[in-house]
Amino acid sequence: MRLAAPLLTVCAIILFTGCARSKITTELKANGSFTRTVELTGQAKQEGGMQMGQSLEESFALPGAGWTKVEKTKETDRILTFTRTFAAGAASKGDLSMKEGEGAKLALVNDMIVKRSAPGRFEYTETLTWTGSSPKLKGNIKPEDLAQLKAALPKALATDENANAVAMKAAAMAVPVLFGPSDPLLAIGLLHPDLAERRATQRMGALVMKAFEEQFGDKMTVAQRRDAARKLIATTLGAAKPAKPDPKAGPPDKSSGAGLVPLMFILKGPGKVISSNGEIDELTGEVYWALFPEAASIKPVTLTAIWDTTAK
Repeated sequence: MRLAAPLLTVCAIILFTGCARSKITTELKANGSFTRTVELTGQAKQEGGMQMGQSLEESFALPGAGWTKVEKTKETDRILTFTRTFAAGAASKGDLSMKEGEGAKLALVNDMIVKRSAPGRFEYTETLTWTGSSPKLKGNIKPEDLAQLKAALPKALATDENANAVAMKAAAMAVPVLFGPSDPLLAIGLLHPDLAERRATQRMGALVMKAFEEQFGDKMTVAQRRDAARKLIATTLGAAKPAKPDPKAGPPDKSSGAGLVPLMFILKGPGKVISSNGEIDELTGEVYWALFPEAASIKPVTLTAIWDTTAK
């Protein structure tokens, strides 16, 4: 099974639902205070037409007291911008709170803080925690995919238990590859599926090979690991993806989760970044992280950066 197919399916869902997106910018000041800007974009209400996807209020628990709100409409987009300034050492909790379905339950929440680590130097930490329904990776592995994986294993190792174990490991590895942070493949899967397939093989190949080595040791040769890794990557990257919606069925079910919402986090300020697990834009001097909510579905995702406001 080609990776391009599940990637295209997921991207088609994104386009079909007209999903919301979020961009959160943290601007540091020289004294350690910072301004947070939360920009939420979604589809504007369609008068007399069918509303595709969830509204911003259905997708997010909006920031409340203490935040300045500005609303505008641009073409078919409705944009809500919330701004708030925090003192040095302060924390902001839940300014990104994504809902799971129509109820009050949240699928994803954030917690960020800026701490002084040295004179003129500050440490930014933002943690995204999944609070929604647990992903059912094992239950979504198709019998035919499991059979293909077993066929790739040496006969003595080709048991359901072994196949499920390595498939689960690969599914966990696929989460950051597909959903980010750092260049999530879903972002390029629609426009260039062949490139997405190549990137997936490149990023996961060594990890999957290592997983086979850890689990089976010298019971598998390098050639056997490589062959099994190719099949495993191709079959498990799309294992947890929803099916392509039926256009005849009308709008997507709003009781579904809050996933497939592009998230962008940006950090900027005077001076420059010293270290970070994000991407550095050399032109602007900013640091950014691009991801989807499901990136935190296996374990919390932490964004970090150390910023020197005195550096030239």
